[in-house]
Amino acid sequence: MKKLVLTTTLLLTMPAYAGLNGAEVTLRTVVQDTSSSSPVITSLEKTVTIGPGIEYPHVANLFNAGAATEARPGVVPNLIDVAIDIANDYITIDFANSAPFSHFGSGFQNTYVFQFDPDIARSIAAAKIDNSVTTLGLQSSDVRLVGNELLINAENLQFNPSTFARVNLAIEEGPVSPAPEPATYAMMLAGLTLIGWIGTRRSRRGLS
Repeated sequence: MKKLVLTTTLLLTMPAYAGLNGAEVTLRTVVQDTSSSSPVITSLEKTVTIGPGIEYPHVANLFNAGAATEARPGVVPNLIDVAIDIANDYITIDFANSAPFSHFGSGFQNTYVFQFDPDIARSIAAAKIDNSVTTLGLQSSDVRLVGNELLINAENLQFNPSTFARVNLAIEEGPVSPAPEPATYAMMLAGLTLIGWIGTRRSRRGLS
């Protein structure tokens, strides 16, 4: 019985994902006129460490005018000055500083791309719009996890300075990557085998 208790304790105290705090994320914005045209990065990429404070207080400061003009010749380029905050398990987009603009450009995509370290990205099980606070007209299909990136497509959506969006990130709990050391893994298997063996013996005693 002592071995059973010890092994169960090891299984219950395996480390769990801590979420996004302390991790690095890189933001870029991408536009694409049609599904067959080439996507163009319209901002400078900026990498920050997730933690207290607003990671991107003025996204307009990342604007890459040359790339935006190349993407849409003849159109006066701009980047909406939203504030993006990344917390342990959610991302918010605040439009308080968005005036004088009132809608995103139309096309195939007008997307915020958040790139995470692959190991951290594996802990994000799902990304869902928090409809209790979101006033931007996002649809579930506008928010996607692709590899180690989170994409939020705001193509042609309208907004005003009171508009707000929040995307909740479901942080998966379980063993962290890399996999457990061989010795630990062997102890886990031994514990499961022991639990199964005890259960079998009790069942047989009950049937006999």
